[in-house]
Amino acid sequence: MSATASDPDKESLRRLQPMHRHILLTAALSRGLGIDDARPAADGVMPQEDGKDLGSDALTRPKLVASDLDAIISRRWLRAERIGEIIEQQTDILSFLALAYPMTRDTHPFTMALLDAVLASAGKVVVQAKYKLNVPRPADWSAGISPIIRTPAHGATPSGHATESWAMAFAMESMIFSCASQELRMIAARIEENRIVAGVHYEHDGYMGRRLATYLAKIFADRLGVPNPVLDETRIPVWSEAGQAGLLAQPERQVGEAHAQPNAPAFTNPGGVLGAAMELSRTELGFPTGQE
Repeated sequence: MSATASDPDKESLRRLQPMHRHILLTAALSRGLGIDDARPAADGVMPQEDGKDLGSDALTRPKLVASDLDAIISRRWLRAERIGEIIEQQTDILSFLALAYPMTRDTHPFTMALLDAVLASAGKVVVQAKYKLNVPRPADWSAGISPIIRTPAHGATPSGHATESWAMAFAMESMIFSCASQELRMIAARIEENRIVAGVHYEHDGYMGRRLATYLAKIFADRLGVPNPVLDETRIPVWSEAGQAGLLAQPERQVGEAHAQPNAPAFTNPGGVLGAAMELSRTELGFPTGQE
């Protein structure tokens, strides 16, 4: 055994069952990430890495005034148009983001596996934040909301769909485009708004999800070996209203390059399971796999 055993490599990762690969990638990507349990919930919650705050602005509860419900009720006219998306996005977000860069689990299995790990890692922090903030859902306040899908039993803030879609959009920007992609951000904004249209979230939830995603995006990019400081300025959450209209409401804030094309980002192999997966992903994308 000692004569033939070796450290895991790309081939070892390739041979793994998808579930085992997902567990390993998620564990490596989410290591040390969580919510500050010591901070009073009334003051908001702060995502942390190894006990250190990731930012300066906490994730807060909505004020829950009449205008919060009005913003949901006013979007009910969009339900007929978006019901198909809303139902599909209950279980699948990544397929919508893949509209900005066509890929499937057959053509880009390791790129998709890494994005699945981004989704799961962001979801881990979201669950902790939701539990601590414990914000009632819109339907708990008004029967007039009449959500068109089942209201989840967990708290509303921050929106998990917003956090996950924006985190994956930022990850795709770092892994594939080396710039901010307007298409990706518009798709993420629509997914964020669809949860409001469905009647299960407030606008504030989407904004807090977007803020959380901005905190996590830099950590994920660094751990994947594709840090991209150019994106930092455009990661600032813009919020005058939810969705695509809110994203475009402040022209002085960049929303990304329209029709961004794949462009190999500088890559420093982080080693371990993430490094092996990134090398396999870059091969799928046609990018060089060596250190740059």
